[in-house]
Formats: sequence, C-alpha cells, structure tokens
Amino acid sequence: KGFNVLYTRDSDKFISLENRSEKANNRKVDMFLSLHVNANTDSSIWGVEAYYLDVARSKGAVRVAARENAVTEKEIGELQIILTDLLLNSKTSESKELAGLMVRSMDRSIKNGGYPVRDNGVRSAPFYVLIGAEMPAVLMEVSFITNPAEAKLLQSESYLDKIATEIV
Repeated sequence: KGFNVLYTRDSDKFISLENRSEKANNRKVDMFLSLHVNANTDSSIWGVEAYYLDVARSKGAVRVAARENAVTEKEIGELQIILTDLLLNSKTSESKELAGLMVRSMDRSIKNGGYPVRDNGVRSAPFYVLIGAEMPAVLMEVSFITNPAEAKLLQSESYLDKIATEIV
C-alpha cells in the first residue's frame, strides 16, 4: 500500500514498554500502533477495541491498563496524576481520532468478510507503551483470546489477514 512499516521488535524477545515508543520517536515515524490480543476473566466478552493515551475514564480501562502495564490499579491512579501534566503537549486528539477510524473500519469490514465482530469502542487509558510517543499512538485490541470463538478465529490465516488488511 506504499507504507513503510517499522517494527519495534521482529521476534518474541521482550522490549520494555517505555522503549517501544522511544524507538518509534527515534525513527521519526508518522504513527505508532501497539497491536494486542485481549483477555478477560469473563470468557463471554469478545470484540475489538482501541485505546489512546489519556487518563482512564472507566474502571474497565483502569483494569486493562494495570494488566498491560504490569502494575496495580493503585499505581495506575498515581500514574494518571502525572499523566495529566504530560498530556498538555500530546497528540491526544489525533490519537483518539485514529483509534476511532481503526475500530470502525475493522467493525465494518470484518463483518463484511463474514466474520463476527463486536465494536467495543474507543477508550482512554494510561498505557506505558503509548507514553512518550511524539506521533498519534493507538493500542489496538483485535480479539479476545479468552473467548472460545475468537480464540478459534485467531488460528485462521484468513481472519488474521483480514485484521491486518483492516488495520492498514
């Protein structure tokens, strides 16, 4: 499609969450996407959702951020106080708009491809992986591995290809 994609990692080797956005900044990219497969203790939960960097506005967003950041919900609360100051010069509105475009595109096109999908919307949360990004940045949750139907779909090359196409 004419895009130049740069990966923050090209193997399953761990790179700290903070260093991922730093790599994107160093490479002067136009957009940062952190791609994830979601999980929930309730196996009936399914769908796609996207997050942009901001304070969490729901208990669910706090819970997801705590899990992704590998910290407690109390530590997320402390992070949100710091984050409020940092957001003054951020790309929050561009990131929120990009997240919305991505979720709507995936919802519409994956359904048109014959796959079930639920648009769980766009949320704000204080994800470490997005902090420091100097460009629009989105954390995209493409399915729930804890939902049996979506876990099965995630094993399908055609489903994964459809997700990748819609992200582009």
